[in-house]
Amino acid sequence: MNIKIKKWMIISIIGLIIVLIPLIIFNTKAPVLIVAEESFLFLYGEERFRRQVFFSSISIFRPIKNVIIANDAGDDLIPFAVEEISRNPYCVFFPSRLARSADIYLQRNPDTHVVILEGRQNLNFDIKTGYFLYQTDIEADFYRAGLAATAFSSEDKIIALFLELHIQEKAKEAFLRGLSELEYPPEVLFYTSFSDYPVISDLSCVVIAGIGIEYLDEKSDVPVILFTWLDPKFIPFNIVAVIDDSPWAQVVQAVNMVKAGESSGLIKSKFTILNRNNANKAILRKINRI
Repeated sequence: MNIKIKKWMIISIIGLIIVLIPLIIFNTKAPVLIVAEESFLFLYGEERFRRQVFFSSISIFRPIKNVIIANDAGDDLIPFAVEEISRNPYCVFFPSRLARSADIYLQRNPDTHVVILEGRQNLNFDIKTGYFLYQTDIEADFYRAGLAATAFSSEDKIIALFLELHIQEKAKEAFLRGLSELEYPPEVLFYTSFSDYPVISDLSCVVIAGIGIEYLDEKSDVPVILFTWLDPKFIPFNIVAVIDDSPWAQVVQAVNMVKAGESSGLIKSKFTILNRNNANKAILRKINRI
């Protein structure tokens, strides 16, 4: 056999081994499981969902698998659905609304890391040994939202912020800290109900967090920053940024916290700028560094 051909074959075999070994190791690792209802998968967008899972799996170098359940699945049946996907997962993520299912699953699988993602709700669970409870980092999210609002705002105009009542104080303080980056920050009007909102002609930016979604019916061209899991392809053109605290957006941070043995903690949301036109690029770059 020609020496050059032999050399090429050896190099090819070595290259194949270099590629295959990490793949074999990756696929033999215990997976991370995320429990979610069918409706949330639809809202998140299947293509976006697959892309997020792919990159997150690479980031933690561990398979991420989804346990997609019916919207009306019973609490006692969901643990069986989880066990069908994997008998020995590294950890299992449950949203707070499925806390009862998480409790049943933990009783059946006491050696598995069970993670409850509480979001912004602060439900004050009675955490038992084996649970990991992570909340969305409200202060970090609203600080970045304040920064983003300044990037799309003018000093002589108004920012409207719609937010849930139970996070009002913490969110307001963090949001105003973001605005303080400007020497002359815009005026901010806070609303915990859309019914309290009057028509404002000199708005420069609107931030919608949990309530106030009715504003989008105004067909306005005012830039909107939206806290949502919704696929950007479903949202109006004037939404310039999306802040996502879904399990798929938080899984990398959460797995690293589980690995570190942190039974509780705060997780930042994924911040995506959709439209950079007419925005302060320096401020947007600062958001990416936080």
